[in-house]
Amino acid sequence: MPSFYIKLRHKSQNILLQSLLGTYSHLMWVRTEDPKENIVRIATTDDLLEEAKNVLDSIADDVEFDYLPENV
Repeated sequence: MPSFYIKLRHKSQNILLQSLLGTYSHLMWVRTEDPKENIVRIATTDDLLEEAKNVLDSIADDVEFDYLPENV
């Protein structure tokens, strides 16, 4: 199962991110990996990886984050 990581720019947006992505549970699973560093793991399937990233990109105006390198 592929996964990738994002880092939230504002800790306060974690709840908003979880709420928004909760409606996309058929595409991805969201887990806060490191609350102190605001790092979130996004897990999905091979066939839904691009769609999951598209959803994240679509909420970027509401939740500010950066994609982390794959070797995190």
